[in-house]
Amino acid sequence: MRTALSAMTVLLAGALIGAGVATAEPAPLAPSADQLQAQLQKVLDRSLPDSERAAELQGGLAAVPTANNIAGVMDQYSSMMSWRVQNASLSGDQVNAQLAVTVPIFGTKTHDIYWVNSDGAWKLSNPSACVIARDAAGVDCTV
Repeated sequence: MRTALSAMTVLLAGALIGAGVATAEPAPLAPSADQLQAQLQKVLDRSLPDSERAAELQGGLAAVPTANNIAGVMDQYSSMMSWRVQNASLSGDQVNAQLAVTVPIFGTKTHDIYWVNSDGAWKLSNPSACVIARDAAGVDCTV
């Protein structure tokens, strides 16, 4: 009887240890404002392949035309304006930040934007692409 009880105990312990606990895939570490700045610069770099830029956007390839619209204005007026991602902070499943756009004569205006965790990577959200397009660049949002 003792042998049977010992065997059952070993089997039960093995089953419990082997079963493990299911855990959700951890979100990637929250990026810094500088990392988000670099990511947004990549999105707006029209010399890069669309597929590479789309990988940084929640909307994927469908969001690239909006990125092109924004990049056109940013490139055209780059000598008269500057922009910077700032104040990045993790909030649940998104990273909130601000896009600060400075035009020397008019000062700096900030726009609230955010990135979402999608497929294990932080991607500029569709609503944020539209905020940048409409409010910062004055162009159409196609996402």
